[in-house]
Amino acid sequence: MGSFKGPSDGIVLSARRKNVSLTCVLFFASSLSDELVALTTRFTDELMSRGLTKRILALVSEINVTQEFERLQKERGLGNEKHRKEVSDLIRECRQALADSLFCWTCQSPLTKDDTLALIGHLETVTAQADGSLDSVSLALVMALLYCLDVSFIEQGTEDREDLLQALPLLTERQYVSAVHTRLMDGQPWKLPGLQAVCRLAWALSLRVLSQLPQGSGLVEFTEADESLADQALLGDVFLFMKEGMLGCEGFVQEEFYIRRLHSLITDFLALMPVKVKQLRNRADEDARLVHMSLQMDGELPSSLRKDLDHLMVLIGEFYSNDPFGLELGLEFWCPTESLQHTSLQGSYLGMALQRPPHKQVVLSKFVRQMGDLLPSTLYLSYLCMLKGLANGPQCAHYCFSLLKTNGATHSDNIQGVSGSPVSWEHFFHSLMLYHENLRRDLPNADSSHYRHPPLRGITQRELEGLTSFLQLLTTIISWSENARLALCEHPQWTPVVVMLGLLQCSIPPVLKAELLRSLAAFGKSPEIAASLWQSLEYTQILQTVRAPGQRQAAGIEVELNEIESSCEEYPLTRAFCHLISTLVESSVPLNLGVGLRVPGFQPYLNFLRESVFLPFPTRAYRRPAEKVAISLAFSELSVVSSSRESVLRPDEPITLSTLPGLCMRNNN
Repeated sequence: MGSFKGPSDGIVLSARRKNVSLTCVLFFASSLSDELVALTTRFTDELMSRGLTKRILALVSEINVTQEFERLQKERGLGNEKHRKEVSDLIRECRQALADSLFCWTCQSPLTKDDTLALIGHLETVTAQADGSLDSVSLALVMALLYCLDVSFIEQGTEDREDLLQALPLLTERQYVSAVHTRLMDGQPWKLPGLQAVCRLAWALSLRVLSQLPQGSGLVEFTEADESLADQALLGDVFLFMKEGMLGCEGFVQEEFYIRRLHSLITDFLALMPVKVKQLRNRADEDARLVHMSLQMDGELPSSLRKDLDHLMVLIGEFYSNDPFGLELGLEFWCPTESLQHTSLQGSYLGMALQRPPHKQVVLSKFVRQMGDLLPSTLYLSYLCMLKGLANGPQCAHYCFSLLKTNGATHSDNIQGVSGSPVSWEHFFHSLMLYHENLRRDLPNADSSHYRHPPLRGITQRELEGLTSFLQLLTTIISWSENARLALCEHPQWTPVVVMLGLLQCSIPPVLKAELLRSLAAFGKSPEIAASLWQSLEYTQILQTVRAPGQRQAAGIEVELNEIESSCEEYPLTRAFCHLISTLVESSVPLNLGVGLRVPGFQPYLNFLRESVFLPFPTRAYRRPAEKVAISLAFSELSVVSSSRESVLRPDEPITLSTLPGLCMRNNN
């Protein structure tokens, strides 16, 4: 297989990957018989002993779509465009199958010294794609090395722990540790310094675990270098590369074991290196003071500023925000303060009443709380981003709601106070009310032209970013937790729904209005809140359903769509409004909606969505093609919901894709 030979190669590689997956497993569960697993194990062991790892790496480097196409073109082996695409996809699948085979092996059994060094040598030459992310093949090989260096199972206390320790070359082969250590400590930079930093951090954490084992007493000369390796990893912007290079790869969230390994890396760093985390916070506090002084003196920002803690928080936020397998790994960052007898909570350690949480979980929970203490303004946005990720899930949302409920007894009027902002519901909603009080003084009339050029009156760009981050956090929590939804909505002092509707009537940027609408949609998931929201929408006329006598032009969201979003070629407000209406329709639609003001019913909203949003859909300009797809999906969601409630809505003409020409998905490209 020096080069790609056709479909048979792809079949062989797929079969090889399946064989490797059947090997005696450390992580993978198999329902096959012991005899079949043993037979497969002997077969794959023989393949590996014959140099399969190096052969896989060689083929990954050799197989190239461009070169294979040139060879096939020379032999007249390419047909029409469809055939070319099929061949191209098959070549890519072969490379992916090769990398996946090695990944599956390392998940179950560590590589030998020579094979590990060969894998490191290959990764030294890896380059990124145009957007800075790894391709799926390179990502699989990176994860293969990370699993090869993984020792997290030692802390899990499994029944076969001792057997696994005996089979771990990190503990049984001093030459293995010496060779890998020397290679990763080498000062020669890789083509991707960020990738080198990730591998160094993984090795540093492995050394830290080994240093705490009795078997690691003979490896002191290596384990003492864990701090130095961690420092080198931080200088290589390790957390930034994890976010952009690894999370940025489309295939990352499609593999559960990628997610689990990165979770292990993040949590091990926080739990095993608390002094390093403390140093990051001290450095961030010092940098915040330097930034504050530079701003006061109107000078340039110091060139020595580091953003390691900022990158770490954003990484945590973005990583845990996406949970396609419903793992809710973020639970490990929360320790409940209420009784462990709570029947709705089934955290990783809540199986027995009054059982103490693991030490690692206590450390992670302490990290979340301490990072919010005396929070400098430079970390405000990244901390909110981290909380948003850690609130992703029903139980996580409950814990995050409780944290914000008990946090910070006092609050500052300035949401971006340099001395630090308490992160609490009290502070957030007090700030919202202050903005509303300030902005409502200049509420426009229906004929005002403020929609065309909305000023940032009373809201700086930094404050806009802070408000947007808070609303995204709020939306995440109340989307998952109905108890939080009802508790916040019914709070007599905060009245969040009233304040948000008031802000929607003010002159604020569409992107902020979009976040307000998404938060309202999350509140509207509860039918009792949705019913009052319908009436509030009618009263505030966010969408104008009643035109005053003598009014010369439309007002509200229709004007913003036609004059602001269309000219900017971006439609966050429109998409958020469609989502709000879809959520409210799904919850409930009052039969007397608009009674006393107009003919009761849903028709004005349907008319706007059909005439102003969906019929002009194909002819509008879009700065980002993905947004065109998003609007089409929002319409499809609304179509499904409205069809299910047709007996309530009873439109003159049902909303279907066929009734709106030009809205087929094939036109979204």
